[in-house]
Amino acid sequence: MNEWIDLEMRLSKDKIIDKHVQEQINRDKEHWRKVLLRIIVVIKTLGKNKLVLREKNEKIYQESNGNILSLIEMIANFDPIMQEHIHRIKNDEINNHYLGHNIQNELINLLASEIKNKN
Repeated sequence: MNEWIDLEMRLSKDKIIDKHVQEQINRDKEHWRKVLLRIIVVIKTLGKNKLVLREKNEKIYQESNGNILSLIEMIANFDPIMQEHIHRIKNDEINNHYLGHNIQNELINLLASEIKNKN
């Protein structure tokens, strides 16, 4: 009974481990939402201007890596969200960075479907 009362008190005061875990999950979710938003804006801008999206090289900060990655590199010069994201990529802190051709293709297809549905 004492354990239940103790848990009830901690829940009412937000002093539980789950709260910290949930806060971290929410921060991560928000980070990825912001990263994807920037990638989508880059793809939309390139598509709107009928520019080539990518080349054979899919590595950030390497020659001939295409317009998507080049614009992401440029944005990272000014934007703290993309700076952090690129930092995580360079330090191998993340495996899925959403800058590879598979996610690019998926985003392009989703955007194309959205455009077709509006017409």
